[in-house]
Amino acid sequence: MVTVIKIKKFISKQIIDIKTRGTYEFFRKMYLLVKVIITSPILIVAIVPCILIRLISPWVIIRIERFPTGNFGSFLLSPSMYYCNKKLILDFPKTKYIDFVYIDNKDKIYNKQLAKMWKKKFNFFPWYLLYPLNTSMKFLPGWQTHSINILSCGNIKDTDNLIEKYQPLEFTNEEKKYGKKILSKFGLEEQDKFVCLIVRDSAYQRKKISPRYRDWSYHNFRNQNIDNYLLAAEELAKRGYYVFRMGALVEKPFNSNNQKIIDYANSSLRSDFMDIYIGANCSFCISSGLGFDFLPYCFRKPIAYTSFAPLGDLHTYSEKHLHLVKHHILKKEKRKLSLTEIFSHGVAFAMDSKIFEENGVELKDNTPEEIKDLAIEMVEYTEFNKKLDSQDKELQETFKNLYATNIKRFSNASNGYNLLLYSNGNKVPFKSHGKIRSRFGTKFLRENKDWLR
Repeated sequence: MVTVIKIKKFISKQIIDIKTRGTYEFFRKMYLLVKVIITSPILIVAIVPCILIRLISPWVIIRIERFPTGNFGSFLLSPSMYYCNKKLILDFPKTKYIDFVYIDNKDKIYNKQLAKMWKKKFNFFPWYLLYPLNTSMKFLPGWQTHSINILSCGNIKDTDNLIEKYQPLEFTNEEKKYGKKILSKFGLEEQDKFVCLIVRDSAYQRKKISPRYRDWSYHNFRNQNIDNYLLAAEELAKRGYYVFRMGALVEKPFNSNNQKIIDYANSSLRSDFMDIYIGANCSFCISSGLGFDFLPYCFRKPIAYTSFAPLGDLHTYSEKHLHLVKHHILKKEKRKLSLTEIFSHGVAFAMDSKIFEENGVELKDNTPEEIKDLAIEMVEYTEFNKKLDSQDKELQETFKNLYATNIKRFSNASNGYNLLLYSNGNKVPFKSHGKIRSRFGTKFLRENKDWLR
C-alpha cells in the first residue's frame, strides 16, 4: 500500500512538473527515462566495483560526485566551499579519503576559464567511468559516506565566512600578465581602479533554454533595467573609476559617451578568461543579485547589491556587503511595505513572480538616485574607510536586529534553515544567514526610517 502511494505521488509530481515547465520538461524527462533504460545493464555491472569500494572503506574512503555546472553561481561557489573546507580541515572524513569528480556528458560548461582553474584543484575523471559508479553506489546502504554533499547541495552560502580564511582560486603569473594586457586595450593603466557592474535581465536564461521549452517568467521579478545604473556609473567615473558592464549575453547596450564606462558585455574583447579576471580584480562589484557576483566574493571583493529580492535571501554573512532591496508595494492600499510587513505578507522567501502577484505585492526597482547613493557609500567605505556616526550605527543595528528577528520568526524549517518558495509548491531549504554582518544602504535608512519596523 505504501509503495502504491509513493508511485502515485511520483507520477503526480511528474505531471505537475510538465504542466509547470512545459514541453522542455517533458522531453527532459523522456531523455532521462531512455537514459535509465539504456544504462541499466551498465549500472548493474558497476555494483561490483561499488562493493569493492565499500569493502576498503575502513582504510580508504573513495568519494565520487558529479561536478556542479548547472549555472555560473553553482559552478563557482559549491567547489569554492569544498576547497575551503578541505584546506581548513572542516567537515571531511577523519580517515584517509580520495575524492573524484566528473562533468556529466549532457552538462554545459558556462565558463571555460573557470573549468580550467578547477581542473587544477580537483581529481576529474571521464563521466562514463564515474557516472555508473556514482549512480550504482546509491543503491547500496550507507552510500552517503561515498558522496560529497557540499558539491551536490544547490543552495549553499558561506555563512561561516570560510573564504575570509582561505581564497580558493588564483591566477598564474602568465594569466595575470595577459589580463593586464587586455585591460590596457580598454584604455586602463596598471594603477587604474575599476568596478564591475552586473545587472540581471532575461537574455541569458532565454539563450540557455529557449522559452519555447521553459517558461522563465517565474524569475521576472529579478530582472532590471540597465539604464537605472547610468547615473551611478557616471558618478563613479567622476571619482576616477572605470566601470565594466559585465554579462555574457544581455538584452540591450549600456549607452554612454564616457570613455570610462565600458559596455564590456557587448565588446569584441569579451572572453571567458576576462570575465573571471575582471570579476576577480575589481575594486568592488555592483550587482542586482545573480550568479556572477559570487566571483568577486570568492576573491574577497566588496559587493553592493541593489534592487535585491527576495528580502529573506540577502547575502548578510559578509561585512563587505551593502544592500538595497526592491520597493514592495501593497497594491490594494498603494503603499510601501515595511521590513516586517514584507515577511508577514508571505513574500520574503518568494522565488516566483506569481507568489508576489498572489499576495498583492508589486515590486519596484530602486531609483537611479538610490543606486548612485549606494555606489558612493561603497566608495567611501572601500577607499576612505569612512566610519558611521552614532545615529547611522544605531540605524544599522536596528536593521540587523529586526532582520534577524523576522528570519527566525518566519522560518519554516528546522536547524537554522529557511525555505525558498515556488508557486508550483516546491519548497527548497537553504541556509542563508549566520551572524548578520552586512550593512543596509545608510542613506536609504536615514531617509526611510518607517521601513525599519
